[in-house]
Amino acid sequence: MMKVSIIKKMMTGALALSLVIAPVMNVGATTTKGSTKSTVEEITASSTSSIPTTSSAGGVKTTTAGIYMATNVNGMAVTTSVASIASGYGLANNEKPYSKFSNLDVKKSPLAKAAIDLAAASQGATVGPMLNIELGKMAAGKYSLLPSDGPAIRISLGIPKNFLRSETTYAVVCVRAGGVTSILADVDEKENTITFDTTGGAGAYAIIRY
Repeated sequence: MMKVSIIKKMMTGALALSLVIAPVMNVGATTTKGSTKSTVEEITASSTSSIPTTSSAGGVKTTTAGIYMATNVNGMAVTTSVASIASGYGLANNEKPYSKFSNLDVKKSPLAKAAIDLAAASQGATVGPMLNIELGKMAAGKYSLLPSDGPAIRISLGIPKNFLRSETTYAVVCVRAGGVTSILADVDEKENTITFDTTGGAGAYAIIRY
């Protein structure tokens, strides 16, 4: 089992507050127990054709089906194979990994934003794009989150040009419900992407540089 790379241990104090993390909207699926409640109105069937269901980052295409709506990064991709996710999380034959990416709405998630800012400040870092990321599963049209204590799932995000700097260290802040915050290391050497290991479930994520 591959361990998640964490630069900084879980932070306490103010970060122990419960966080309101706005999830990605559901399209063509019923949310079941174990997933977060949507704060966004459901898109009508006539408009679902415009929802991106795949994406790529740094020339690498995502492995999982899902909803890829984050526009503040230059592409996004889950790079762990579907077979590895299914095996690691004990998915049944009728269950498939399903991912959701969207821009983080700081007005709806002020505590998540505060936790991200605090984590970045602890490293003397600048905060860049912020996202909601959900790593779940789909079975017979029903969506639920994967547990957050499973094996690592690798994700790549394209760093937007306006946040790129030479000779800069990049990392990702991850904030989970309850205020559990981690700083995840960049595990590749590509200049225009950041690749990191996380686990299932929902979280607020932000690219930082320092």
